[in-house]
Amino acid sequence: METVASQANDPEHTGTLHPELVDMANELAPRLFAVAQQYPVGGGEMDGHIAAWGLAYEDGRAQVISASGRAHLSLNSPQSAVRWFGGPVGTQAWLIWPGAGSGSGRRSA
Repeated sequence: METVASQANDPEHTGTLHPELVDMANELAPRLFAVAQQYPVGGGEMDGHIAAWGLAYEDGRAQVISASGRAHLSLNSPQSAVRWFGGPVGTQAWLIWPGAGSGSGRRSA
């Protein structure tokens, strides 16, 4: 079996716009977020998990997939995912923006 060398970093195959396209990709890349859930489990105890992962786009839209992979959502904003996953009584949901520091982006629903 033959292997084919990647052309991704081969200057001969990247084209003249390569540096500008790299800058564009870095500037326009969607921002990753998680939707965390915390919920009562009885006796006053709480438990939690990451319920979903999403991509937030520059225009405000968001694409979200549940951690189980069963739900795929196209939403108007990442905050809409908080409302979607914060529905059950006693459940709190909030956004976590990986890399933004501890506790950032917390929004209860």
